[in-house]
This record gives sequence, C-alpha cells and structure tokens, in this order.
Amino acid sequence: MTDYFRTLKQRIDRYLGKVDITRPPLSDFLHVVDEDYRRFDDDRRRLDHSLTLSSEELLQANEEMHAIFQAIPDQFFHLDADGRVITYKSGQSSKHYLTTDRLLNKNIDEIVSLEVALKFKEGIAEVLRRMSVVVFELVVIYDKRVHYYEARMMPVQVNEVVALVRDITERKQAEEQIAYLAYHDSLTGMPNNRLFKDRLRQGLAHAQRNNIMLAVMFLDLDRFKLINDTMGHDVGDKLLQITAERLSEVIRRSDALALNKSPILNSSVARLGGDEFTVMLEDVASTRAIARVAERMIEAVSEPIRINDHEVYTSTSIGIAIYPEDGEDVDKLLKHADAAMYHAKKEGRNNFQFFNQSMNDASVERLALESAMRKAIANQELSLYYQPQVSVVSGQLVGMEALIRWEHPEKGFISPSVFIPVAEETDMIMEIGEWVIQEACRQAAEWRDRGFRPVRISVNVSAKQLRDKRLPDIIASNIFDTGLEPKYLGIELTESAIIIEPDMALSRLHNIKALGVKLSLDDFGTGYSSLSYLKRFPIDTLKIDQAFVRDIRVDQEDAALVKAIIAMAHSLGMDVVAEGVELAEQLEFLGANACDTIQGYLFSRPVPAAEIEHMLGKAHIID
Repeated sequence: MTDYFRTLKQRIDRYLGKVDITRPPLSDFLHVVDEDYRRFDDDRRRLDHSLTLSSEELLQANEEMHAIFQAIPDQFFHLDADGRVITYKSGQSSKHYLTTDRLLNKNIDEIVSLEVALKFKEGIAEVLRRMSVVVFELVVIYDKRVHYYEARMMPVQVNEVVALVRDITERKQAEEQIAYLAYHDSLTGMPNNRLFKDRLRQGLAHAQRNNIMLAVMFLDLDRFKLINDTMGHDVGDKLLQITAERLSEVIRRSDALALNKSPILNSSVARLGGDEFTVMLEDVASTRAIARVAERMIEAVSEPIRINDHEVYTSTSIGIAIYPEDGEDVDKLLKHADAAMYHAKKEGRNNFQFFNQSMNDASVERLALESAMRKAIANQELSLYYQPQVSVVSGQLVGMEALIRWEHPEKGFISPSVFIPVAEETDMIMEIGEWVIQEACRQAAEWRDRGFRPVRISVNVSAKQLRDKRLPDIIASNIFDTGLEPKYLGIELTESAIIIEPDMALSRLHNIKALGVKLSLDDFGTGYSSLSYLKRFPIDTLKIDQAFVRDIRVDQEDAALVKAIIAMAHSLGMDVVAEGVELAEQLEFLGANACDTIQGYLFSRPVPAAEIEHMLGKAHIID
C-alpha cells in the first residue's frame, strides 16, 4: 500500500499545481484516483494470495525435506567451529555406539577417539577456511572389529558446519576382497601370476641394486591332467591345494638352508595356473643352495596323498633360471625357467634342470614343430605305414600294425618319437588318433574290395583317446561306414593307458570288445601291469617289448622272462606277439618257446600301403 499512497500524493500535487483553466473537474480526478486504488487493491490481493501459496509450499517442502532427512542412513553432526555438537541424528542403518543424549553440547574429542576427533577438527578448519565441501574417511574400532566411515562435511554458517557420516565397512571389505582375488589364486589362496610378477620385479630391482643372485623356479606336476580327467576335478583340486601347502612348507623349512638373510621375506611361492607353480628365491647363497630347495620340493610332492578313497601319486618337474646369468627381466627369466622345466620332463620327469641356451633353442623348435603339426593335419601330410606280423607256425602274414608317419614338405620325414609327445601335450592326438582309425578301416576295406586276403590291422590308441567316452562310437562308426568285419580291426593300448583309472578303462574296453574288435596290450613288461589286471581286462594279445627280445640269446634273465610271459599269456587264453625281432636266432628261440606271432625288421620295416600289397599276395613270409 505504500506505493499506492505515494502515487496518490503525486497525482494530488500535479492536480493542485495546474491553473484553473487546465485543471479537470474534481470528479474526473477522483475517478482516476478510484481506478488506481482498485488496481492497487487487486495487486495487493494477488500478492497476499501469492504469499499464502508460497508459505504453504514452503511448509510442504520443509516436511518433505524432514522426511528425506530422517530416511538418510547417515549419521548427522551439526558442529560449531570448536567441534561442539549442536545437533546429532543417529541414522537409520548405521552400526555404532553413539546416542543423542551422549553427544549434545559435548566436544567431539570427548566422545570419540583422539585420532577420529583430530580428523573431525581438521575437517572443520578446512571447511570454514574454504567454505566448501570436504570429504574424508575415518577408521573406528569397537566391539573388537574395525569399522570404516566416510564423512562429508560442509559449511552452514560462518562458524558452523554439518557432517554426514556414512558407514562404508561393507564396501571397504568388498574392495579388500576384490583386491585379494585380483592378486591371489582362489583355489589355493597362493599369490597368483600377477602378484608373483610384481614381487619378482621388486626382487630383481633389489638384486640389481645389491649385486646379488636371484632364482626363479618353474614347477609343473607330472601327469596331472591324467589324474584330473580320470579321478575327477574334485580330486584334482584337492591335489593342487595339498601340493601348494607342501611347497610353501618346503620354502619355510628351506629358507635357513638356502638363503643368506631375511628368509621369510625373501621368497615367494605362487600358482601360475593349472598345475603350474612358480617360486622366487632372493639373495641365494649359491646354485647348490637352489638345488637343495628343488630336491626338497621333489621329495615333498612325491609323497603319496590320500584323497577320499584314492591314494594319489604324482611328481614334479622343475626348471630353474638365475639372475643375472639367464635373464635380467621378468619375462625372460620365466621363459627360461619354463624351457628348463620342459627339459626336465624330457629327461624323465621328477627332476630339476638349470637353464642353458640350448634349452631355449629347443623351446623355439618345439613351438615351430607344434605350428607345423597343425598345418600338417590341415594339409593331409600324415600317412599310415604298415609293419607285418607273421605267424611263427605257418609263416603267413596274419596281421599288421598301422604306424603313423609325417613327411614334412621341407624337412622330410619327422620321427614319431619327436612329434607324438607334442601331439599328446597339445591334445592334437585326439584328432590324429581319430584319423588313424578312419584311415586304417578305409585301407582294410579297399584291400578287401580289391580281392586281397583279409588280415587284421591294429592301430595304437593313446591314454587320452581311451578316456574319451566317444571312442567306442568312433570305432563303431568307421567299421559300419566301411563295411569292415570287426575282427579285422585291432586296438593296441599300453599298460599306462589302463592303469591310472582301471574301472573306467575296463568299462571302455568291454564296450569296444563288444563290437568284435580285438584288443592287444602293447610293450608288456615295461609298465605296471599285474596278473590281477590281466585277469580283469578283456585282452586278446600280449605284445612282448623289444627290450626283452633284443638279448634273449645272450641274456639268461631276458630269456627266462620271455618264456614266463609266453606261458602266462597262454594260460590266460591270450596270444603272444614278440616285437623287435631282427635276427634269425631270436626267431628260433621264440619258435622253440611257442611264441605265436613275430614282428620286426627281420621280415620288414614299416612300409606304405603300396609296398605291403605284394606280401598280402604271398602264401608264406617265412620260408
């Protein structure tokens, strides 16, 4: 209304100041004044209504903010510049021991630990100095547990602040768990590859600064995949856990022996992945000290392990690389230790080897060989050769063994002893083995269709193939597709292929036997078989290894052993094939002792299909 009266006064002054001749009638003047009043009154009413609405909206907003404030789980502190608590709200989900009646009008350092109070007061000072939000974390210990909080503090007046304090204990614990999992193996709890490499980098930096020796050991469990596949992943996982414990214990026991100082701090054992472990030894005294640690590891891993109803035996092959002789960075040391480990496997497993440059060259060659093998399969560079098996009594060709050969386009023939182990390690043996069965059946059917006298063709099946539940179906499918009589296909297995998981092997062999296929046990006498196994398995033929045949004319023990094998096999209803027969004297001895069939260079080396066809047409191989 003040504006209205001011305007009215101005109008009156202007009205009275005019001369009578220009002054309008008073009634007109009053009419204008009345119109102004009505307009100002309308404006006033609208303003009053607007103010009423704003008050209601403000009240509603205040109630909403109060509800939101009460729902916030954070603790709320209203503090003055000295840290005195003006107002406090406990929060809905906070786990703490503070209550309102304990806090009001008290200084913060009276109600929390000095360390936490100092954090609060530092925060208050910074907020009031900057007049902006400050965020910091607190650690509080109560109920014998560590609790983590996040405080978000902001100014409300020149000398007052508010702080929202949130319990972040669960988040912190989750972050710690994530960090742990990122650097540790979930199965064994050991450091993983990432953490090991970090520690190795630190160890190398320390070794370089102090001009000291550092060793990296690469361990691989021998035949772990076989155990894992045959006994189950639960057994395999338990084996890895026990092995990890044993390796850690060996390091703890060996520190004083192998290391110069700070024994526990200067070593690290990690699980690299699968059945591979790595060990770092810092500040070692000598290579002999490293060797003693490796020896103890081999002994510890070789101890039998009882898992459920299984007694598991395993061993380890260890490769060792030394800084600075074998490399000065993480990748090179691990690569060279890995190469040394593969050399240990080639040397018979269950041993350790120090790295030398020739091993690295061998690793490069092995990778090249693996790559070339994959191309060989794709490019059909593999073929089958056949070695005759001759009856001692009739002299006739009664069978043949199919043997795989690889003719490299540049290097020529590559020995199976070179590429078959690589095929086994890389699982290419599964594809190769299936092709061998297919090709042998196809060739036998072709000879039959061309009118040649049918004889049995035997193919070798690896332990990995035997573990494949599809194997009986693969054999049956190829027999059916070619129309081959099952008795003209033989399957040869080694003792090691059936001994690891005999129940599985027994079931698989019975399924194969039911097809009408003949079964042979190859290299008998060099593995683990016992009479109890021979009685259980549906074996048709025992093949005596050439190691026993070679010296039967001059070595009485070998001669006696061969006689015993022949007699035992016949008593169990099995035929006997002697391998590696090269001399007439060996043939004479075997014939005199009732050996059934002979195989060896005396009659023929393994030859391609085209060269063996003339033998198929001959009545007698032995004249």
